[in-house]
Amino acid sequence: MSHFTKIHVWMLLVFGLALAALVFWQPYAAGYGDFRLTLIQELLIRWKDPTWQHGFLAPFIAGWLVWRQRVELGAMPLKGSPWGLGVIVLSMLFYYAGYKANNYYFGAFGLQWFVAGTVLWAWGWAQSKRLFFAWLMLGFMWPLVFLEETLGYRLQVLMVESVSIVLNTLQVDTIRDGTALVSAPDVSSGRVLGQLFHLKVDGPCSGMRSLFALLKVSALFGYFSQKSLGRCLFLFACSFPLAILANMARIFILLGGTVLWGQDFAVGNAEQKVSPFHFASGIVVYLVALAGLQMIGTQMNRWLGPPASSASPKVESESSVKPSYPWGKMGMLTVLVAVTLLACRFSPEVTAGNEAGVVMELPVGIGRFIGDEEAPDRVEKELLPADTQLVKMRYRTLSSPELRDVAQVTLVLSGAERRSIHRPEVCLDGQGWTLLQSRVVPVEINPGQVLEVKDLLIERVWVAPDGTRKPLRAHYVYWFVGADVTTPHNATRVWLSSWDNITRNVNHRWAYPSVTAWVTENLDSSETGQRRRGSDETMDVITQLIRDLAPRFQKSLMKEVPDVR
Repeated sequence: MSHFTKIHVWMLLVFGLALAALVFWQPYAAGYGDFRLTLIQELLIRWKDPTWQHGFLAPFIAGWLVWRQRVELGAMPLKGSPWGLGVIVLSMLFYYAGYKANNYYFGAFGLQWFVAGTVLWAWGWAQSKRLFFAWLMLGFMWPLVFLEETLGYRLQVLMVESVSIVLNTLQVDTIRDGTALVSAPDVSSGRVLGQLFHLKVDGPCSGMRSLFALLKVSALFGYFSQKSLGRCLFLFACSFPLAILANMARIFILLGGTVLWGQDFAVGNAEQKVSPFHFASGIVVYLVALAGLQMIGTQMNRWLGPPASSASPKVESESSVKPSYPWGKMGMLTVLVAVTLLACRFSPEVTAGNEAGVVMELPVGIGRFIGDEEAPDRVEKELLPADTQLVKMRYRTLSSPELRDVAQVTLVLSGAERRSIHRPEVCLDGQGWTLLQSRVVPVEINPGQVLEVKDLLIERVWVAPDGTRKPLRAHYVYWFVGADVTTPHNATRVWLSSWDNITRNVNHRWAYPSVTAWVTENLDSSETGQRRRGSDETMDVITQLIRDLAPRFQKSLMKEVPDVR
């Protein structure tokens, strides 16, 4: 082993030990749970999810990309840049902030840049440029679960809308019911609603599961098949529409299988949630996408000419002067990581980790309303983590349908996983609602005491008992309640979650109250079971209900209102 190679080995050893301490040894984030998980424990849990299991291969692929360039890298002179030290310091600050905020993503961001900063500081710009693609490939190891709440639902809605448009264009009458595709009734043939097919497009069929795997594959495909950056980026961008088209092909296959052989065979049933046919259709996604990548790459080479061969990298011979060991840099790296770990270990733990700002109980009677408790439906049980607490009550006035008011009240309290609390605009899209208007409404609980809530005016198609379809509007009003704060804005909630963890050692266990009521002015009371009511009247009903209910479950408001039970 040459003197130069020994230097690389020592530097890699110090870097590897530092990285292992940050990933494998330091307990990091707990969410609202009772104990912190190390980052590797968090990764192993997330990698079990089929949506993110491709991330397990990312470190090995990145390592192989480095290994195949070992000769060129070993011959490059060590010309470390001081900019790398700045990147390392900032990455460790992010790591510590993530520890304080109980935020896994801060830690992932910090470690990703810790790798980049170390290469730049210890080895130099030339090595950083050569390893840039391997570094990007390493980024695929981090599961971005928060995208399931936003991008995942958007893809579901896009998939359902696209397929329904194609089917209706082909004269296959289809109704979109939330994220489900339902065959329309046909009076002339006596066919009832959903007789041909009733397919619920869940997350796996939305394209979310295949999207990131295809992004990684397209990046590798472009890296090895194209030499120019522009062509590589174009192939990478093509993975987005290809994932959508491939999943549309899968849905058409499932719909065809349902019509020909029945729902149980094509999709599955209660005993067999995913049938073999359903599972096999998932392979189509990757076959269609890979075929699309190959076709695009071939056509691009035909139109633009074959990619120019890159010149072989110039390998410099080792200098006769032996370079000195960078003990100072290795020592500084060790000190920075050690200080970060000590800061995490001796930092005071956050408080209020299990303390909620609400009481998870809704009264049976409030004002002029009587409540009927409702159980969480199947969709809510599937979407929310198992430890999420959920209380639902349907409030109605004791009067005839022509005079009755009805409103749905839901109270959600987050468990150990924070994804149980998210923007309702996301799941409303998935339920078939279209957002028409959004505004913040002040509700005066008591004189001088105002609670700000978010009012969403939403609309969807409602199928009446006689099978006719009518436009239905509703007001969906919600707000977020922390340990000692409340806000109608999701962005503020996310900010407070991290900021109060870092600065106040307070870990908010967020609750999410919501009140929903239909605007029934264009609907008959015999169909809805409640009186005809305009938009403003509906908001009056909701605000009065909030005014009466909020002091009964929100702790910060209880002090102002005596218990009258």
